[in-house]
Amino acid sequence: MLSKFPQKNNGFTLVEMLVALSLFTIVVTIVAGSILVLISGNQQVVKEQSVMANMSFVMDSMTREIRTGKNYYCDSSFGSQPDANQNQDCVSGNKAISFVEAGNSITGSNNGRIAYYFDSTNKTIMRKVGNSSPQSIVSNDIYIKSAKFFVTGTKSLSDNSPDVNQPTVTIVITATESSVSGEKPITLQTTITQRELDL
Repeated sequence: MLSKFPQKNNGFTLVEMLVALSLFTIVVTIVAGSILVLISGNQQVVKEQSVMANMSFVMDSMTREIRTGKNYYCDSSFGSQPDANQNQDCVSGNKAISFVEAGNSITGSNNGRIAYYFDSTNKTIMRKVGNSSPQSIVSNDIYIKSAKFFVTGTKSLSDNSPDVNQPTVTIVITATESSVSGEKPITLQTTITQRELDL
């Protein structure tokens, strides 16, 4: 006599497979989305670091030269350079500053002026020594949205001026990594005091 053994169905049902597959798909989608967000955030941080590094270099370069200069002259542009002994404040800020090197010249400008100005057409900061051609001091992949120079205290006591303050320059620059709209702008500011005594 043959005995009958009950059959066991040990497989997955179709419903169980669909539920497992759906859960797996949801988990993979969440993980992939998180990775994409992390990559995007990392790219943004790298862009901001690039702007900060470049703008720090620009600020340091200008600060060193302006600090050791004299006869600060602030204006909206420099179509023609002012005389070496002229100076001018701009309390409300302007797009350009020029000055004369104090002491021994390291640029060979022979009492000519060094000028820094915001080129609003090319969105960069230009440096001009004497009558030479201006050159950009900003990396090509950095976009300067605005730059202003605030100059005070340029009148010296020898001019019979009541101004007893040392000449001071404040620079405010706003920049982004590119000209694409929506880029997060970074604003840097520094204040410089003339090293040579203003007597």
